[in-house]
Amino acid sequence: FFKRNDAYFVDYSLMGLLVHQNYPKVLQTGYNAAKRSGSDDELQSFLDRMHLATDAMSDFALTENAIRSGDQNWGLLPTCAALAVKTGFHAGGESGGVASGFVEFASWLGKNSSRGKKKRLLGELGHHMNYKVSGGTTELRLAYLPLLRQHFQTYLTDGDPASRMEEMIGVMDEYGLDRDDIFENMDEFKMDSKAPALNEILDSKQKASFTRLYNSGAHKSQALVAEQGAGKVSKKRKSTGAAAAKELGAIDEDGGGSEEEQEEEELTEEKLRAMFKSKGRKRGQGKKKGVKTTTKKRKTAGKKK
Repeated sequence: FFKRNDAYFVDYSLMGLLVHQNYPKVLQTGYNAAKRSGSDDELQSFLDRMHLATDAMSDFALTENAIRSGDQNWGLLPTCAALAVKTGFHAGGESGGVASGFVEFASWLGKNSSRGKKKRLLGELGHHMNYKVSGGTTELRLAYLPLLRQHFQTYLTDGDPASRMEEMIGVMDEYGLDRDDIFENMDEFKMDSKAPALNEILDSKQKASFTRLYNSGAHKSQALVAEQGAGKVSKKRKSTGAAAAKELGAIDEDGGGSEEEQEEEELTEEKLRAMFKSKGRKRGQGKKKGVKTTTKKRKTAGKKK
C-alpha cells in the first residue's frame, strides 16, 4: 500500500487520470479469467470486485472535485491517493493485475481541450444569435443548432445550390450568422457522425461563387464583428459594415468613419513612421560623430604628451 501511495504523489495531477483510464482494462483481464474458469463463484467474486473498484473511482472523482473546485480543500489529497490505490487493488488484486494491451495515456486531457473549444464556439454562436434566439446555450445546442444545420444542408443538397444561395444568405442574415459559422463552426455540433460536413458538400467553384455573392452585400454579422473590434478589414468592407451597423444601431463610436477620415489616419501613420525613421538616423549619426570626436581628443592628448 505504501509504495503505491508514494507512487501517486510522483504526479498527483496525472496519476488519478491514468488509473481512471486503465483500470477497466485490468478488469477485462480478470473477467476473461473468471469466464474461462467456468465457475459461478469466480464470476460472482469478479463482479463484487468490479463494483468495489468503480465505487472507489467514483469516490475519487468526488474528492478530486472538492480539491479542484472553489473550496480548494487540499487536505483531502491523501484521501485521493488512498482511493486511487483502492481502485487498483479491487481491479487487479494484491499483485496489481495485468492490463489487456498497452497502458494508455489519459484521454481526458484531449477531451477536456475539445470541450473547451466547443464551449467557446457555442458561446460565439450564442452571441451572434442572441437578438433572434431567446434561449441559452443549452437550448441553442439541443434545439436550434440541429434544426438550423439540417435546414442549411437542404439548401446545399436539394436541387441546384447556386439558385438557392441568396435564400440561404437571407436566412443567415436573419440569425446573424456569417460564412465561418455555417461552414466551420456548425459542423462541430452535428448530432449524426455520418452526416456530411457542410464544407464538403460544395465544390471549389460553388464555394467561390458563394463567397463572392456573400461578400457583395452587407450583413448583420459584420456589425457584430465591428462591435467586437475583431480584425482589420478593407475600406470597402469597412464602409459596408458601417452602413449595416448604423441600420442596426450596434456599432461603437470608433467603428464608423468616412473614407476621407480613414485616408487621413493612414497619412498620419505614414508621417509618424517617417518621423521615427528620421529620429533613428539622427541618433545613429550623433553616435558616429561622438566616436570621431573622442578619437580626435585622444590623438591630440597623445601629441601633447
